[in-house]
Amino acid sequence: MSEQQELIPMATGEYLKQRRRERKLSLQAVAQAVHLDARVLRDIEEEQAGSIAQVYRNGYIQKYARYLEVPEEDIPALLSSGDSSEPPIQSIFSAPPKRNLMDNWLRATSYVLASLLIGTLAWQFTHEAVRLSQNGSALQSGKDADPAPKVTSSPAQEVRGTVNASIAPLGALHGQEVSELDPAEQAWAAISGPVLPEGESRLHLAVSADSWVEITDADGRELEMDLLRGGSDKDYHGKPPFRILLGRASAVRLSMDGESVDLSDYTKEDVAQLTWPQNLRAATDGTDTS
Repeated sequence: MSEQQELIPMATGEYLKQRRRERKLSLQAVAQAVHLDARVLRDIEEEQAGSIAQVYRNGYIQKYARYLEVPEEDIPALLSSGDSSEPPIQSIFSAPPKRNLMDNWLRATSYVLASLLIGTLAWQFTHEAVRLSQNGSALQSGKDADPAPKVTSSPAQEVRGTVNASIAPLGALHGQEVSELDPAEQAWAAISGPVLPEGESRLHLAVSADSWVEITDADGRELEMDLLRGGSDKDYHGKPPFRILLGRASAVRLSMDGESVDLSDYTKEDVAQLTWPQNLRAATDGTDTS
């Protein structure tokens, strides 16, 4: 190429076109091989690629020449040697205006006022929450100190004969806890409940904290073996005597057929284990309890 340029000057596009034709290659085939647009290669051959930036144009020429197997030392002579200076970079964003002293003062004042407002609102919210909490505690204390008086029924209101659940007091129907029932209410709750099969009894558990409960009746039926959540109460019925195991016994209130069961004699390390009723246990075991 250098010797040829010394003898007959030849433009870059004309030289590349001649090389391509010598290799019998079509412009479309070369474009697919070098992954360039055929129109770009045609503009290079026709010396009409002036609209392409020089850095890209030289890259296209270099790739085209290497594909045509132009010697590597001759490729620099094919590249454009015109003014390679690029146009200056112009910012498309306007420069932000400089803040003066007044703007800075107004900005700082706004931050201070916003901080004071947020602090005041937070203090008011906290103060109101504390006041409501104290009022709630006072109301609860007053309620505990001044219990509602019991309403005693007159003799004319006493119920005699057969009693069913339709005329039972609402307190018994809503299932009050065993610890809150007096003996008369416990008896009422017992007779107002559903009729049990002959020979069976009812157990009632009220749990104030999570407790493990296992209950088995005399026939070996497993009535309960699970963790009862605090605040729940459940009824069980089966044939006595019942074998009972209670974890965290201090949180459990147990009654049978409306009568409370004292667990203190059967509790060790807050675990109660007993067979109830004891007289039925003695009869079942064949021992003398006298």
